[in-house]
Amino acid sequence: MITRRSLTLLTLLAPLVLQAADAPATPETPAAGSAATALNARNLYRVEVIIFRQSQAPGGSEDFTAQPEGRGFGDKRDVGSGPPTVVRPLEDNELQMSALAQTMRKSGSVQVLVHKGWLQTATAWGRHVGLPLTDLGIEVPNLRGTLYLERGDLLHFGAWLQLGNAPVYTLSELRKVRLNERHYLDHPAFGVVVQVTQSR
Repeated sequence: MITRRSLTLLTLLAPLVLQAADAPATPETPAAGSAATALNARNLYRVEVIIFRQSQAPGGSEDFTAQPEGRGFGDKRDVGSGPPTVVRPLEDNELQMSALAQTMRKSGSVQVLVHKGWLQTATAWGRHVGLPLTDLGIEVPNLRGTLYLERGDLLHFGAWLQLGNAPVYTLSELRKVRLNERHYLDHPAFGVVVQVTQSR
């Protein structure tokens, strides 16, 4: 759902959100015996996210606290499948959206809650088994949920997130993503910018 506030934010951030990655991903060179070495035969992806909230709560008559219709993909979890593997967090100097995060902080229209990245495997398409925020080292008051990365013929990233206590806002979206591009998951109260690159 795109609101007037979302359009204003997108106008402000479009040059940074939509640009290509600041720098190409560098190959992983894990030390012998490391977790990455054990997984080097599998596809590994660098996932970087910025989770932010609007500085002002959404107004108007629409109920933005309602659960998305059908809860999106959050109610279709394949309980027989294990979660993806997190190999390691990314270091600050590996993050490629630092300039964007800084611009967002300076804008005054949003509050950056999270800017983190990590190296992980992807699950098979349609499994809907993700990583809880706490497993990614993301612990922000009143923010909870799960992030998903699935690989089939195409790559998909998803988020099922809840922000707030009273009221509680829910973002539920699973969408196709292109490698090395930035994608915006929108909600009137908060949102996610994500960039996925493949580690070779």
